[in-house]
Amino acid sequence: METPTQDMDVRWLYTQSQLKLREILPTNKTFDVIQISELVDPTDFISPNSVVLSVGIAFAETPDGLRDWAHRLADAGVIAIGFGSGLTFPQVPQALIDASLHLGLGLFEVPREIPFISITSSVRDEQTRRAGRLQQELLLEQERLNSIAISGGIEALCRAAADYLGGAVAIVDSDGRVACSITTDDLDALPQAVSRLNGSSQALTDATNFGFIHRMTRYGDRHHVLSVLMPTRPSEQHRALIRHCAGLADILLQRPEAMRDREIEVRSLAMSLLLGRSDDLATIHRVFADITDASGNIRPILITGNTPQSVRKALSSVATALYKQERALAHLRLAESTELLFLRGSRSVHNIVQLFGTAASGVRLCIGLPTRVENIDKKLIRELTATAKTLQLGTYAEPRDGTLLWLQNPELRKILKTRSRDTYDRLLDHDRTNNTELAPTLVSFTQHGGHIGDTAKELGIHRHTVRTRMIRIEEICEIDLNDPLTRAELLLVIATKEGDVEKH
Repeated sequence: METPTQDMDVRWLYTQSQLKLREILPTNKTFDVIQISELVDPTDFISPNSVVLSVGIAFAETPDGLRDWAHRLADAGVIAIGFGSGLTFPQVPQALIDASLHLGLGLFEVPREIPFISITSSVRDEQTRRAGRLQQELLLEQERLNSIAISGGIEALCRAAADYLGGAVAIVDSDGRVACSITTDDLDALPQAVSRLNGSSQALTDATNFGFIHRMTRYGDRHHVLSVLMPTRPSEQHRALIRHCAGLADILLQRPEAMRDREIEVRSLAMSLLLGRSDDLATIHRVFADITDASGNIRPILITGNTPQSVRKALSSVATALYKQERALAHLRLAESTELLFLRGSRSVHNIVQLFGTAASGVRLCIGLPTRVENIDKKLIRELTATAKTLQLGTYAEPRDGTLLWLQNPELRKILKTRSRDTYDRLLDHDRTNNTELAPTLVSFTQHGGHIGDTAKELGIHRHTVRTRMIRIEEICEIDLNDPLTRAELLLVIATKEGDVEKH
């Protein structure tokens, strides 16, 4: 009869007061198995690193035979003996004490009233408790590696595994190309990986280190090998984590068929665009399948800000929120501080604004109506951009009735273009030549209805600086910014000027 354990210290047994064990000869060794045996020669049934419990029935008439019995146990790998007193012998025989001392075996006395099953049950309960704790730790570590693999890739995954194992980790493909190699102190797992590229998974040991080779999944005629080198013997938890790490590495290193198919679709669409085709709707629908809703609609959102940083911050906020929801994101840069974003058509305006979080305060949003992907064109984007440019920073609009579509009137745009050449274009030229920021100041000033304080707050400058810039703008453009009609005119000029989508 035996009870397997997980490297339990013999001293742990003595801490269990209910067992009333009395230590006779100490030992610092750990045991894997606790066994009960009353055989004269139990050698064939003894496991290495074990504790043997006995009352010595076989030696009732020949107590000196316990000396040879102890020698046989030591040769079989026993590290300690628990001897039951009060049944066959009133106390632990001196012959056993002398032999155990000579052999370096641990020895303890089990009182008559303590059945051996109490000891084995205590060990089994402790084993279960430790196994549960180790399993929980393993699950937590596996979850941590999952997160690291997603966010950091193969290098970060191997580094985290090496840290946990306290060793070195390397991954090499069947052609000898190194995917990653993480060394620890003087340990390097790369040589053993390179020398066993075509072998099977196996454990390796030498005088000082413990190695492990895991052959990963074959794809076609190619596979990878995960190599681990540790200064200590790997536990079952370590081995389980190594296998988990190999599985994650397989996913990262071998592109799944679904990803390969998606790459082919994207390339096909790119070829269609290159050749000037606009009728490849089947590929377009497949590419945007993760973004369209059940009706095939997409919500186009125009994001614009005063700085590229504010727009990037807004996009980052949306990307983070969508990642938590396991939803896809598609966006395109239209200008330095302008981005076009596609979201599912079924998302409400309120839900979309929530995706931006606090970053919404640094941008202007124009949220388009749910639209089929084939109906999203440059004209629609120009309309969204023109609307977005008229908004105050930190606000959003949803054009339902085409309120500003009259801005697309060709005759009106021609007039506004002429007016821009005489006003706003002058500022742009002046800023480029003199490295000033008059044009952005005018944009903010008109969008805030001529309010000096709000303009200064948005731009992060002093009110006096705004007033000084306004004076200079009036001089260059030959206008009066105190006139509300002039400000309204300039707001429309700016909206249509910056609202044009670049032609490529």
